[in-house]
Amino acid sequence: MARSRAIATAGPGLRAGVRDVADMALVARAQQDADKEAFAELVRRHHGRIRNMLLRLCGGDAALADDLAQDVFLRAYRALPRFERRAEFGTWLYRIAYNVFLNHTTRTRRFDALGEHVERGRPAPASDEPDGGDVRRDVERAIAELPVHYRAVVVLYYLRDVSYPEMAEILGLPLGTIKTHLFRARARLREIMMAWDEKDGTADEVTP
Repeated sequence: MARSRAIATAGPGLRAGVRDVADMALVARAQQDADKEAFAELVRRHHGRIRNMLLRLCGGDAALADDLAQDVFLRAYRALPRFERRAEFGTWLYRIAYNVFLNHTTRTRRFDALGEHVERGRPAPASDEPDGGDVRRDVERAIAELPVHYRAVVVLYYLRDVSYPEMAEILGLPLGTIKTHLFRARARLREIMMAWDEKDGTADEVTP
């Protein structure tokens, strides 16, 4: 319960000046002084990015993304004493989030193997922007159809603006493999959207 309360406290009740402190200083306070307010500020700063990454990895299933995001920050809170601060805090969180997502997909495959019904992710919600909403929706649908390892590199590189070295750290893969996955993911996206074109003539080919 104490851990859940620490995560739930992110909000307007923080002391003046806490929002101006760098991530690593907040991490140090949370590690050394068990400062729940410092950790709550870290949650406030990073929750949106982590949730958006998971939303796209989950194929637009908002409820699942919310559940997994909560799991990410619970795991981060428990693992924080072991965080050695060699990577950026945000990079460390992305890696936890990716592992949480992989664990979820592994459990889902096991249920499928047993013949259990598991609801699949739904397409991400359409953009509110009046122009380009259909294109964005098509891109989101195409990303959701990619294999997990390709989906991850596309989401991180194009939608989260994560660098190659950071992606290698997050996904636990060599830099060359990251670049290969990204190249093949782009090609697969083109194939998916071209197939839609051939089928009904409504989807435009878009390369991230």
